[in-house]
Amino acid sequence: MLNSVMKKSWIVWAVVLLLGFLLVVSSIVVIPAGSEGIVIQFGAVTGTTMQQGLHVKIPFVQSIVKMDIRTQKYTADGLTAASKDLQNVTTNIAINFKLDTTEASTVYRNIGPDYMEVIAHPAIQETVKEITAKYNAEECITNRAQVKDAITNALVARLSIRGIITESVNITDFQFSPEFTAAIEAKVVAQQQIETAQNTLERMRVEAEQAVVVATGQANAAIAAAQGQAQANQIVAQSLSPEILAAMLYGKIGPNDKIIIVPNTGFSGGIVVNP
Repeated sequence: MLNSVMKKSWIVWAVVLLLGFLLVVSSIVVIPAGSEGIVIQFGAVTGTTMQQGLHVKIPFVQSIVKMDIRTQKYTADGLTAASKDLQNVTTNIAINFKLDTTEASTVYRNIGPDYMEVIAHPAIQETVKEITAKYNAEECITNRAQVKDAITNALVARLSIRGIITESVNITDFQFSPEFTAAIEAKVVAQQQIETAQNTLERMRVEAEQAVVVATGQANAAIAAAQGQAQANQIVAQSLSPEILAAMLYGKIGPNDKIIIVPNTGFSGGIVVNP
């Protein structure tokens, strides 16, 4: 009889210890780094949060939902919109975001853990449509940085009021219809050809100007040489008196020359007889 009572007593103590252990374990909660605990009491969000670390909750009364508050990446591909010139533009966007820790309870209460799928995708779609409609399709390419800044500012404003902090926005791709893409490529080729022709004309103009400079220099040199020769001839002509010319003429008469007819140049001219 005593053994039976003692056996039952051990069983009771074992059950009590087991229940106590389960009670202690269920009252302990660990919030990992990069997360925040949302305290739920009887199925309602209390508004109380738990930071990373070890915490105690009321067993069977409170439960903890862990929300990630680290920077995360969200991508939205194939967002279709119309540009200002009514061209279809398909945009791929990637944003880096994180949950505002002060709004974690509100976000969970109003939206739930899948808050990005619920509010981010529609917000991104509406923002892309709104901003793209302000630019021509070609401007979306040439003013890519400006378009990106406009989309970023609009998204920051839209998501911040819902407790989501937008850290950066990246437009990973702009796609257009095949016809528009072909037209842009043809325009680029034509512009390159125009620039090549302009460069060729500029080169030819410079070469022509250089040729003119060279020819002018050569002509000036020839004129200077001719003028110099004429001045030299004039000086020589002025220095030749009739007597000097006569002397030069007589010096040219050879021993075998008998008669030389010379023009009358002011000195004793006419027929010269060499004896």
